[in-house]
Amino acid sequence: MEFLFSSMFLYEYDVESIIEASARAGYDGIEFWVETPHFWINRKPEELEPYKERILALHAPVLDLNPVSVNEDVCGLTLKETLNSIALAKKLGKKIVTIHAGKRSAAREPVWADYASLEKYLRISTRYAEIKGVKLCLENSEPGINYLCKTAEEIERIVNKFNLHITFDINHAIKNGIEAKKFLMLIDKMENVHVSGYDSSGRHVSAIGFDDIAEVLKELKDLGYDKKLTVELDDLGIGELDFKSKIEILKKELDFLRSIF
Repeated sequence: MEFLFSSMFLYEYDVESIIEASARAGYDGIEFWVETPHFWINRKPEELEPYKERILALHAPVLDLNPVSVNEDVCGLTLKETLNSIALAKKLGKKIVTIHAGKRSAAREPVWADYASLEKYLRISTRYAEIKGVKLCLENSEPGINYLCKTAEEIERIVNKFNLHITFDINHAIKNGIEAKKFLMLIDKMENVHVSGYDSSGRHVSAIGFDDIAEVLKELKDLGYDKKLTVELDDLGIGELDFKSKIEILKKELDFLRSIF
């Protein structure tokens, strides 16, 4: 079992500080969002080399991107950034890259054209990942009428078709009003699990005190899950915090996870 947290919780700090926080809070490492601002501005892989032992997973860019956008240029850029993330993972010697399925541009149910775009994106991405020896993990989506891959059934179909792995976001599954336990049937495909609670706006906040989150975590433990657990927090849902305060919050989240696992 490896305990991680998402680098975006410390988005305002440089990579060295984020790595320092992981050590001080007692984590094995971080899930590095490629869009973490200090890296994203210049995107020089060599800047990450000193920290690669603690960068245990990557998350491909998703902000302003969408693999199934009605705008083909957006689809193309999303694919390009995903391929760049796979190449970065290879350079850092990492095996895990999380990706999103995207959403229909209109706030309507996805249609065949959206799934055609998704399949094109996955067809190219998975082939490149195979060449690079990297595991692509599809994350189950947020709630929303236009989001693809929200349900366990849809995730299973896509994952099996393209030989993908899964990043299971417990928060997303529960907020979708879906029986989150359905995803547990896919445990053999899971390489990463995102852990957080949710506030009234749906943001990723502390998982402590959420009985539904704890129940899913306990079932994962009972089923023998022993891969990556990633604390994913949005400080907008917690409040303005300094560096030390963020480390203290991360410590509490880790204590909560260790109390279960």
